[in-house]
Amino acid sequence: MTSVEISYQPIRLVPWRRGISVSHPDQWEELTPAQLIAAASVFRGTVSDESLLSVMLTFKKRTVHRLSPYQKFRLISLLSFLDSYKPYQEFILPEIAGFSRPLPRLKNETFGCFIFAETFFERYASTSEPEYLARFIACFYRDCPFREADIALRAARIARAPLERQEAIFINYFLIREWYTREYPLVFEPSGDSSRKEKSTWLDVYDAVVGDDIVKQVEYASLPISSVLRYLNKRIKKARDER
Repeated sequence: MTSVEISYQPIRLVPWRRGISVSHPDQWEELTPAQLIAAASVFRGTVSDESLLSVMLTFKKRTVHRLSPYQKFRLISLLSFLDSYKPYQEFILPEIAGFSRPLPRLKNETFGCFIFAETFFERYASTSEPEYLARFIACFYRDCPFREADIALRAARIARAPLERQEAIFINYFLIREWYTREYPLVFEPSGDSSRKEKSTWLDVYDAVVGDDIVKQVEYASLPISSVLRYLNKRIKKARDER
């Protein structure tokens, strides 16, 4: 967090200025749930500059209204970190529709949960269909261990939550993906590196790893995400070294 001193004129016709000190976040991990939702609204274009500053600087909107256009411009520029996704290993919103977020680093989440979440995440990113967004969230935000059969039921409840709250979780997952990219660079493509873009989906990767062996499919699906990604990273490295 960074502190900023602001001077403004509370009453337009009275030549007296008030000075206040406010703090603003300058990295994703410092965002509160309310600030993350406001950030998601920026990407959707559904929040005004004054509303954004009110949430990000945690002071009343009428105070923001008293600032000069230049002051607002300078304060908005302090939020430039929202233009880039930096690695962060956990979901910021603690719950949605009564379902709780997973542990940091997706600890204890299974590879089966991961491939379903990734599949719905990619489908929503390419189609913007709300159904896929709710199903993506339902993979991770739960009140019980992951089962494919439970996704639709949770998604129906999550779909009734405010869209900006759902979008905030979607954007948050970009940060988690970046963290996984750093941890397992050969498995994930770094953002912006189109030369390494794979056409296959995670379901294709899963099929390539486990084949048609049903027992093996169940075994891999129940393994922790980190165990499978670590194995895939080593496997890819070995294959490249043998070329």
